[in-house]
Amino acid sequence: MNIIAFFTDAGTPKTGLSPTIDVWTLDGTQVVTAQAMTETAGGFYYYDFTTYDEDENYCIRADGTSSLSGSERYVYQTNETAGVGKILQIEKGNWSIKGNQMIFYDTDGTTALYTFNLTTKGGSPTEKDVFNRAGV
Repeated sequence: MNIIAFFTDAGTPKTGLSPTIDVWTLDGTQVVTAQAMTETAGGFYYYDFTTYDEDENYCIRADGTSSLSGSERYVYQTNETAGVGKILQIEKGNWSIKGNQMIFYDTDGTTALYTFNLTTKGGSPTEKDVFNRAGV
């Protein structure tokens, strides 16, 4: 996955930089440390994050170098996509209610991606009159 950063200097797209990138998981583990980014054009730079895991949330910070000042030096973002890849699998796959559970399957129709217990308003397991679902 490519991580893209856009840098400006006094509001104008900045080219010719040598920015670096740092990436952390939400538990604080640094998985990328001060790696060089590649210039594309017009103030855009990218980093090829080859160890990207679509099920992981990341905190990302790109440093445009000390030649930039104030808020223009750093660009930050999160991927906030952990599990988003699964949405397409769920949309294309099947689901069923079996034994008081709702099960969402992968596109192969047999691999369970998510399973939820189904309960009545009173908390009793049910396949009818479902009021709540809880992850298993």
